[in-house]
Amino acid sequence: MATVTINATGTGGTQSGTITTAAGAGAGIILVANDSDSAIVFDVATAGTVVQSGVQLQAKEFKKITGLNNGAQTLVNLKTTHGTVAQKNEVVYNYLIA
Repeated sequence: MATVTINATGTGGTQSGTITTAAGAGAGIILVANDSDSAIVFDVATAGTVVQSGVQLQAKEFKKITGLNNGAQTLVNLKTTHGTVAQKNEVVYNYLIA
């Protein structure tokens, strides 16, 4: 499991922890859980390259992200819809499925 902690500007910091898919090209799957009290938008990067953009999750919602190639999966460019300190220190989780 890896996490992204929301900072005082309503954006996510650097993901802590590593999630690496190895299920074959296009078969990688992660589960992202938004444990914050705000809707979020983020991109998914495989080995540092954004492969899915503008993924949206509502507060307390989770979603399976499928079709990822092998490699390190990170949540990047994460931001809350409020963009304020209201969600400071709330966490978004990134779990490996396949």
